[in-house]
Amino acid sequence: MAKEKFDIIQSTCIPIQIDNCNTDLIIPARYLASTTRDPKFFGDAFMHDLRFDAEGEPIADFVMNQPEYAEAPHKGVHEIIVGGQNWGNGSSREHAAWAIAGYGVRVVISSSFADIHRNNLLNCFVLPVIVSKEFQQELFDSIAANPQTEVKVDVPNQTVTNLATGHSEHFDINSYKKYCLMNAYDDIDFLLANKEKIEAYEKKEEVAPETPEASETPEVEEADFQEPAPAPTYVEATTEAPASEPAEEVAPIEVTTHHESEPFVPKKLLPINRGLASFFFLSLITLGIYGIVILSKISSEINLVATRYDGRKTTNYLWILFLWGWLTGGIAYFVWFHCISDRIGNELQRRQIPYSFGASDYWLWCVLGAFVGFLPLVYTHKLLSAMNQLNADYNQKG
Repeated sequence: MAKEKFDIIQSTCIPIQIDNCNTDLIIPARYLASTTRDPKFFGDAFMHDLRFDAEGEPIADFVMNQPEYAEAPHKGVHEIIVGGQNWGNGSSREHAAWAIAGYGVRVVISSSFADIHRNNLLNCFVLPVIVSKEFQQELFDSIAANPQTEVKVDVPNQTVTNLATGHSEHFDINSYKKYCLMNAYDDIDFLLANKEKIEAYEKKEEVAPETPEASETPEVEEADFQEPAPAPTYVEATTEAPASEPAEEVAPIEVTTHHESEPFVPKKLLPINRGLASFFFLSLITLGIYGIVILSKISSEINLVATRYDGRKTTNYLWILFLWGWLTGGIAYFVWFHCISDRIGNELQRRQIPYSFGASDYWLWCVLGAFVGFLPLVYTHKLLSAMNQLNADYNQKG
């Protein structure tokens, strides 16, 4: 399927208000026997038995044959489908995702998706966006009132906006898949892009011939050593007796995985929708108290998200404000903001979240920008946005 980078997609929509629209409706079973991967072939088969009768004539009542929605998808036109609840249930055929992508659709919005179909869409460079049932119905109502209603899907900020009403919702996406969509990478492209890192890791793991110097074991603190978890073992079913000698064990490569079938359930959901406007005005109304509270919460949240990976612990902002800041003549404030900005930036990179933030942002926008007057707000916006993305990733993966 076509690989095109995802950024902001703003388009009119095709409303397919069918709950439990299964993969048999999305593409009939007779098309599964084809060996071609021609996008147009599968695009023409998209919703075929609802679009055409037995003689191949268009069914006038079906939404895709109505004049307002019959135009084939292209830039800004019908690139988004608003579907009913439980979109893509039924069989796991990947051809359903091929058909949607082949027709030219880039985004499917629904209040729920079948898990396998959702993953197939992502693999075919179609973005599945999950919204609330209320927002889903609002989209249907807006499109019914005006078929030219546009919806904006902001992939970097993970928001979907009904431009007819101005209402927005945040949507979740696996950070790895988000990175791939924004860079037009499939899984192979991602590996090739990291070829040098993989080769460097393999060279690092090569075992050198044993020498007297190499045999000497340096002293290692017990607390610094953690035994890696064993790699999963997959055994093919067989009727043969097991071999007399066990297979050679392969050292596991440390990777971070996310199992869609076994979602991570956090002890508590961290906030993901903090914005600069509310931060500024509520801080103004409360004489700065709201800002102090949010910074204190951020210092606790970054510890929850990152401490088990980087072994660091950020001091709560209240201690900086009421104790260390005074004792150090204000120096502690600079050190604290430098350290937390650097730590947030490192955690964004570790989680492969494509958002640029770090200590340099603090010194550029907040410290030097203070001479201009309003530029520290840029730093505040970037800080809140970075934490929103880290918290969203934590809520999904831990």
